[in-house]
Amino acid sequence: MTPAEAAKKIRKEREARGWSTITLADRARSFAKEDGDEIKLTQQSISRFEQGGAMKLPSWLRYVWKAFDGHDGETENDPYLGTGKDDDSVMIKLLPTFAGMGSGGTGEGDEGRISFSRDLVERELRTPADALLAMVAEGNSMEPDFRGGDQILVDTRRKSLAQPGAFCMWDGDGHVIKYLERIPGTEPVRVRVVSANGLYEPREHLLDEIGLIGRVVWFGRRVQ
Repeated sequence: MTPAEAAKKIRKEREARGWSTITLADRARSFAKEDGDEIKLTQQSISRFEQGGAMKLPSWLRYVWKAFDGHDGETENDPYLGTGKDDDSVMIKLLPTFAGMGSGGTGEGDEGRISFSRDLVERELRTPADALLAMVAEGNSMEPDFRGGDQILVDTRRKSLAQPGAFCMWDGDGHVIKYLERIPGTEPVRVRVVSANGLYEPREHLLDEIGLIGRVVWFGRRVQ
């Protein structure tokens, strides 16, 4: 695709969704941030590119495409709800066994499906349903932040460790929820694996040694 073709397509896609250049820039930056890329994309950058005359494709263009791809079928009045989606719920993949907070859930068995609010998934989390993985927590290593029986949603697209946080990972024996933090200056990259419960000692692993599933983006808890 030439720069002129890309400029024409961006303008057409943006106007079809009723987005301003500010909106598009904001959404593209949010996708870049998920990848750990702090791009300096402004509405002026997009406006200038749409006007044509660019000699090469800008590096930020891939995040603009992600912004469009992540919101197919939107309407101008409600940018987080797709057209033709009248159902109030969406189906999310469910881990066959629990996600451990101590020892891990093996994930053995047939993958299940569980219903979640469409408003939660598409408006609050702004995540395609097929990118989410649902699981039930078990164990005490992440207490009090997460407790056994909590329902957890993991965004499998979000694997960047640029910002520390709670992630689901495969530790060799099963799926576990832990706080992960990239250790600066390490090569190959090492990761600090931390439990919220002080009874469990932090560990360090090579990034390649852990199977990163995705970032925890939501949890629900039954009131006792």
